[in-house]
Amino acid sequence: MSAVPGEVRLEHASRSFSVRADRGTTLKELVLRRRGRGAPPVRALDDVSLHVAPGETLGIVGRNGAGKSSTLRVLAGIVPLHSGRAEVGGRIVSLLELGAGFGREFSGRENVELNGALHGLSREQVAARMDDVLAFSELGEFVDAPVKTYSAGMLVRLGFAIAAYLDADVLLIDEVLAVGDEGFQRKCLRRISERIAAGTTLVLVSHDPGAIERVCERVVVLDEGRKVFDGPVSEGLLAYHRLLGTEHGRGESVRAGPTAVTDVELLDETGRARNVFRPGEPLRVALRLARPAPERLTLEVRDAGERPVFRTETAPPGEAVVFEVERLALLGGDYDLVVGDRVVRFSVADEPGGEGVVDLRGTWRAAERAEVG
Repeated sequence: MSAVPGEVRLEHASRSFSVRADRGTTLKELVLRRRGRGAPPVRALDDVSLHVAPGETLGIVGRNGAGKSSTLRVLAGIVPLHSGRAEVGGRIVSLLELGAGFGREFSGRENVELNGALHGLSREQVAARMDDVLAFSELGEFVDAPVKTYSAGMLVRLGFAIAAYLDADVLLIDEVLAVGDEGFQRKCLRRISERIAAGTTLVLVSHDPGAIERVCERVVVLDEGRKVFDGPVSEGLLAYHRLLGTEHGRGESVRAGPTAVTDVELLDETGRARNVFRPGEPLRVALRLARPAPERLTLEVRDAGERPVFRTETAPPGEAVVFEVERLALLGGDYDLVVGDRVVRFSVADEPGGEGVVDLRGTWRAAERAEVG
C-alpha cells in the first residue's frame, strides 16, 4: 500500500558507500591483470526500519558517520537504496546541504523564483510569498546580489526562508541550522513549530538537544548505520548521551563570572539592525550592560574556525555603550562577535579582489624607477 500524504516509511533499508579512492592502475597491475582490493565499503544504513505517521515530528541523532544524513538523502530520493524500501507520501521539501539547488550566478530573489517553480508554484504564488520569504531571510539588499557572493550563513538564511514558505507534507531538515546565529535559529524553530501545528510531518537531524526537545515528540538514535533506539525524546536523548559517554549531563556553558551583557545588536551606519554586511562598511555594536556595569569589557571577533581575528578591551563608560567600526576590514565569510558572555554571528558578503580574512585590498600600478631602487 502506498504511503499517504505526510507518511514516511523505511523498511529494512541498507546502503553502503565505497571509501576507496580510484588511484588508477599501475603498469604492473595492468600486465598481471591484478588490482588491489582496498578498504571494504562502509555501511551507512544497515537494515533500518522506521515509520513516521502524518503530522508526527521525528528527530534523528547519532555520532558523526552514524547514518543520519544518509537517511534523509534516501527519504528525499537523492540516494538510492541497495536493499529495502523507502517511501514518502505527498510533497517533500528538504533542506539538506548549503546552497543545494541554487543557481550561483542568480541573485537570491531569482533563486526564490527558481525554487518556487521547481516545487510546482505558479508565478503568482511565488510573487504572493516573495515579501515574506525575503523578510524571513534578513538578507536585506543582498537578496539582489549573486548567490556566489554569499557566505555559508547567508545561504542558510535564504535556503530556510524558501523552505519555510513552500507547501510541504513532509519537511526534511539536516544540520544546516547550526550555521545560523542564535536569533535566526530561534526564528527557524518558531516557523517549524508553526508548520507542525498546520499538520506538516517533520524529520529533523540535529546535534542540538534543545532543538530536538523543542519541536520533536520522538527520537531515533543511529549508531554505525543501525537503529539502536526509537521512542520518546527524553529517553532517546539519554540513550544518545550514553552513547557519547555524557549521560550525566549535556555539559554546561563556562562563564567567567556573572552575566555582563544583557543585550547586543549589530547596526549599520543608519542605525538599522543587520546581520549581513559588505567589506568596508561601517559597523556599530550596541550593548546594554548588566547593573552594575562590569569594570572591564572584552570584545572579540572570531572566524568560522573559531580563531580570533580581533580583540579589544575597555572600561565601559556606562550601562549602554556603542563600539563603532568606521570600516569593516573583513573579507567574505561568517564571523562570531563575542562580547562578555554573549555571541552574535554575522556574515560578510564575498567580493572579488581578495581572499582570506582581513581586507587589505589595494591598487596595482606600474612602479616608478626610483621606487624599485
